[in-house]
Amino acid sequence: MSEARMIILAADIGGTQARLLLAEAQGSQWQPVRQAVLPSQAFASLEELLTQFLEPGEQPHSACLALAGPIHQQQVQLTNLPWQVDAGELSRQLHIPRLQLLNDFAAQAHGLPLLPDTALCTLQQGTSHHGTRALLGAGTGLGMALLAGSAEQPQVMASQGGHADFAPADEQQIELLQFLRRHYPRVSLELLLCGRGLSRLYAFFTAQAADHPELPDARQISQLAELGDAPAQQSLQLFARLLGSAAGNLALTSLAEGGVYLCGGIAPKILPYLQQPVVLQAFVDKPPMHELLTGIGLHVVLDELLGLRGAVQVALQLARRH
Repeated sequence: MSEARMIILAADIGGTQARLLLAEAQGSQWQPVRQAVLPSQAFASLEELLTQFLEPGEQPHSACLALAGPIHQQQVQLTNLPWQVDAGELSRQLHIPRLQLLNDFAAQAHGLPLLPDTALCTLQQGTSHHGTRALLGAGTGLGMALLAGSAEQPQVMASQGGHADFAPADEQQIELLQFLRRHYPRVSLELLLCGRGLSRLYAFFTAQAADHPELPDARQISQLAELGDAPAQQSLQLFARLLGSAAGNLALTSLAEGGVYLCGGIAPKILPYLQQPVVLQAFVDKPPMHELLTGIGLHVVLDELLGLRGAVQVALQLARRH
């Protein structure tokens, strides 16, 4: 029965984009049938989005849907979209017998062992390549997850660590915290390490209100930096340092001897800034743990489809259980 051809559905639903894949599975292998990227915010619900993607006659046997938010008993209120999702209800609505919700960064963790070396840019090699691996990624929000266990029995642990408090590491960052406190009652890591966070950094360097409606977005800031705009360049430099520091904190929290992986939509786009020595310094400069952190690898994931690849693997496992 496991060798029967089955249709599987995988999706990685972010606050801005939804990446979807329909595939044909046979045994432990799968082949893509159709793939699409849809604007998440254009849909009133996940059911509406999936109905738009699936064509008449396409009936998946299993589905894995990666979503930004804490999954509890296969239910979730998305962090950056006004959707509430219940796996059982969605399964009945779409007539998909085996449907699983997965935290979006847990899905990325499932996809991590599948990445070729060419999909990584190594900032620090590290001395150990075995043990827990930690993922940290900035996009619409800031996600984290851990991957432990073996290739045969991976153990993926989701996290909401992106909502932990921002802890300034120097005088400039103390000023940044004070600046943000004028507008926000609480300053989390995600408030800074996401697309809108880059806009808040630009506001800091240009002495504008952090919630000003006409601040440039992340893409515009990158374009301004390329044109030599000093505040834009300063914003990207500080963003990269803050990301490096957060990666070092995550390495300590999880003892990620298998390495820390910077993923998400932003990291590959700011690679020249992440390759600056100050970023690695921010990663390791945490006495008395400097020596430990110099032994932990730090990598940038260049493949933005990592979450979708992980979701496909889980959908394939669901299909094979039949």
